[in-house]
Amino acid sequence: MFVYCNINDSPRIVGEAVCRANSVEDSEWSWIICDEGDFCSIHTNSKDQCVAVVYCVGDSIVGIEIDDECASKIIEPLLELYGFEKVKWLATK
Repeated sequence: MFVYCNINDSPRIVGEAVCRANSVEDSEWSWIICDEGDFCSIHTNSKDQCVAVVYCVGDSIVGIEIDDECASKIIEPLLELYGFEKVKWLATK
């Protein structure tokens, strides 16, 4: 699944917001962000599984590629933070 946010925030800021929404303090189930420079990836602590990759598309669009199983855990915090007008998603299979 792909999510696009029409915002000026960096991929890291978006990734941190998603991780905060899905983290439990001192828990192995928390999500962490791995900064890779131009993009970042979001992993679960429990399985070290990559659940999303966040990157820039131009100057004002942030793209996110999401593991389908985690889509609702990523889209919900983005909608809460940025609103429905700025967050769009595309399901692919």
